[in-house]
Amino acid sequence: MRIEELTLEEWEDEFPADGFGVFHRPEALQVLEEYWSGRLLLYGGYRGEQLVGLMPLFVRTIAGVTAVLSPPPGFSVPRLGPILLPASPKPHKRERTNREFVEQVLEKVGADDPLTLVGTVATPAYADPRPFRWHGFDVEPRFTYSIDLADRDIDDVMMSFSKDLRTEIRDAQELPLTVSVADVDAAAFVYDRYQDRFEEQGLSMPTSRDFAIDLVHALGDHARVYVVEGPDGERLSGILVLYSDEVAYSWMGGTPAYYEGTSVNGLLEKHLMSDILTEPELESIVAYDLGNANKEQLVEQKSKYAPELVSHYELKSGPLMSVAKRVYQELTY
Repeated sequence: MRIEELTLEEWEDEFPADGFGVFHRPEALQVLEEYWSGRLLLYGGYRGEQLVGLMPLFVRTIAGVTAVLSPPPGFSVPRLGPILLPASPKPHKRERTNREFVEQVLEKVGADDPLTLVGTVATPAYADPRPFRWHGFDVEPRFTYSIDLADRDIDDVMMSFSKDLRTEIRDAQELPLTVSVADVDAAAFVYDRYQDRFEEQGLSMPTSRDFAIDLVHALGDHARVYVVEGPDGERLSGILVLYSDEVAYSWMGGTPAYYEGTSVNGLLEKHLMSDILTEPELESIVAYDLGNANKEQLVEQKSKYAPELVSHYELKSGPLMSVAKRVYQELTY
């Protein structure tokens, strides 16, 4: 196997038809590169002319210490990491491809150097993190929630929701509310509401407004801004939804909002899932990712949608990585 450093244009040319996360898309990587205060390295692994692996890495050096990260902190990118594209379905060949690709990428970035810190949070598609463990990395399971939408209709999906959520949605449907896909400029509204929610909880918003808006613009048809409005056109709530090949991601928004005492977010979520199930341009989408299932305070609300708990992995080269990520996040902007 050989490892080649790719340009963003070459990454786009080599980009697979499936098996990737939305932030692997070249449009997303380009926006991340524009905002990241460091370098973007794009690696491709080849057997002969056959592409077998891809890895985006964000690199920055401060005070002699180099951090190599995927995803970079400070942008609300939940997962990134390697994409494996083994040519053979045989398990032993897939394992060899994974092992050799990881080994050679880590060698490329100098992961054995004590002044180089490497960390990645992989997508659920990257199911075998053992090569990182064998290289001395800490391997920690992480979790997200996903709603299976394959071969279902919206009534079937809703029947799996909790009773109180179904009641909430039915009540909202009786009100003079409108749910629609808004112009991408409405991303600013969703961001501002999301930021307000963070501030109410005494937290700092991890992502800049400009980055969020630029990302939605750059993704084009792979992003939508859903909003719910009252009868006077006042926007009550919204969600920024991003799309990979098979998965829709609830990226930002969905903050608590009410009309005449009734929550409007269940109606919002139902509408966007109904679109996935009925619109031809979204027919490849088979799951809706509700996001973070690691925080206890978020679990009760998200579990009302009867999602599947899906695991993935955070891989860190050592205990200093957590400290480094916090420092880098503070220095991102």
